[in-house]
Amino acid sequence: MATSNFRIKKICEWCGKEFEAQKVSTRFCSHRCANFAYKRAIRKKRVQTTESQTQVQKTERIIEDIKEKEYLSFSETGRLLGLSRQAIYTMVKAGHLKASKISSRLSFIRRTDIDAMLQNKPYQYRMPKDTIPITDFYTTMRLKRNSVSKIPGYFI
Repeated sequence: MATSNFRIKKICEWCGKEFEAQKVSTRFCSHRCANFAYKRAIRKKRVQTTESQTQVQKTERIIEDIKEKEYLSFSETGRLLGLSRQAIYTMVKAGHLKASKISSRLSFIRRTDIDAMLQNKPYQYRMPKDTIPITDFYTTMRLKRNSVSKIPGYFI
């Protein structure tokens, strides 16, 4: 390990005491403080993994509940398709997806309409613009004629 001959004054990240370190990368004043910080980091990581697993389970449960329904709200349709609610509204407005308005504030989408939309519009591969062949070309004379004829007082 590379150490220096001079001492660097630092503050311990765990206990807050001032200490003299031999390296710039030293973060703690003692082995005890380093162990406490390490254990806290391990606990924090364990809590984060548990919370993320809980979130995944909640999401899966919500999707399972949605799959059983015949009529879906705009939000539920968005969750089912992995889109935002606004994207679903846009699809309905464009006519890609059918929705039924029951009252002034209540609208639903049937699952059969979602399936029909997905069957009617399969994905089609589009060629990039670079590979589309160019068939209409301009000749130099044609360009000259067009640009010169626009100059006032100049006749060909």
